[in-house]
Amino acid sequence: MFGAKCSKCCRTIAASDWVRKARDLVFHLACFSCDTCGRQLSTGEQFALIDDKVMCKIHYMDTVEDGSNSSDDGCSSDGYNKNKSKRVRTTFTEEQLQVLQANFQIDSNPDGQDLERIAQLTGLSKRVTQVWFQNSRARQKKHTHGR
Repeated sequence: MFGAKCSKCCRTIAASDWVRKARDLVFHLACFSCDTCGRQLSTGEQFALIDDKVMCKIHYMDTVEDGSNSSDDGCSSDGYNKNKSKRVRTTFTEEQLQVLQANFQIDSNPDGQDLERIAQLTGLSKRVTQVWFQNSRARQKKHTHGR
């Protein structure tokens, strides 16, 4: 059978299944968990993706501090980290998405002042809010040009 497979359990993902996406990986909602501790990650919780392994923020921070994310510890002889830290990705709560989507319906390209207001309403940073709007405009453009 063709179709997407869960990156954790490798079972087929049905069209009706709730999923989480991280980069090009797709997970069943229940399978989206930290590969270190096994804890299922919640909506709105920050996580990292290192070598296609999902990590909760706590275990990611431990890995960064220990430098133990690979056999090569990532440090040069002078002790500086030669590998940039992977950024921690943001997942949005339902409430945050509702506020963002409602504002997107009103204005898909808000100015800096509006972005600041929306950021305060959602509890997100202005930059995360700005990137969400950029991505949403790109999705909208893709869907309207794809038809």
